[in-house]
Amino acid sequence: MARLIFSLTNARAGAIIPIEDTSYEDWKKDLSVDLDGVFLMTREFGKIMIENKYGRIINISSMYGLVGNSELPSAVYHAAKGGVVNFTRAIAGEWAKYGINANSIAPGYFASPLTEATLATESFQAHIEKHVPLKRYAKEEEVASAAVFLSSDEASYVTGAILPVDGGYTAV
Repeated sequence: MARLIFSLTNARAGAIIPIEDTSYEDWKKDLSVDLDGVFLMTREFGKIMIENKYGRIINISSMYGLVGNSELPSAVYHAAKGGVVNFTRAIAGEWAKYGINANSIAPGYFASPLTEATLATESFQAHIEKHVPLKRYAKEEEVASAAVFLSSDEASYVTGAILPVDGGYTAV
């Protein structure tokens, strides 16, 4: 039996803009990148997994798919990532009968080439100190290790889970 595993990531589409200043076109573009991309990839890989009666789907949502925030105007992003969360849960329920596990990782702030400059600012450090119980941002490998676990045989009974890797942000 072929063992098919895939991890789906998707980039942030738009800028951080207050919802009252967000055009419908920007709304549609951001949802297209952040939510439609997950649907399209899941659907196509899912067909192969259904045929093989096995698979691991790991979608990347965000801690902002689980909670709102009062500091960064990003309602479109929250809506898209919340959609990824519930899409993942729906797929977990629908496709379990095919031997497919579907889960999502909900990262918090983590260091990457795209975020390092922002994370290093004094204002962002103050934000992390105030809002992240572990008082730091994640390393890329801490997020990646969650994917390794969810794709492993040890996670064979885990489906429909949304795993926050956020230093406790969504816990408080």
